[in-house]
Amino acid sequence: MSALATIALGALAQQAGVDAATIRAYERLGLIHKPRRAAGGLQLYRTDDVARVTFIRRTQELGFSIPAIRELLEITDKSSGTCGDVHDLAQRHLLDIRRRREDLARLETMLAPLVSACPRKGSIEHCPIVNALSHPA
Repeated sequence: MSALATIALGALAQQAGVDAATIRAYERLGLIHKPRRAAGGLQLYRTDDVARVTFIRRTQELGFSIPAIRELLEITDKSSGTCGDVHDLAQRHLLDIRRRREDLARLETMLAPLVSACPRKGSIEHCPIVNALSHPA
């Protein structure tokens, strides 16, 4: 489709699988171009924005941060960007996910025994969770 072809906000939202508020948020963040205003105030987006909004939605689902999404969009927008550039950014994100997963596993190992040991009755002064968290490790 031509970059000059346009689509209304509702159609863009429906085709990209998001709501209108999400599209407006992407605009505020500078992730998509501002729409062209037609007669009567109708907002017209480029039909190419369907793929762009879908891309942004999918990267968010994968946990990419807004700065990382912005970087991915810059790579895909410029003709000098390569698949290797995208790979490098995705690899960094994957390593971060693995690090966070390890951190969460460590936290679970520390917290699970405290939760299991808690009788859930009695005063705060006798709560094993509060007591464990109040004393240096």
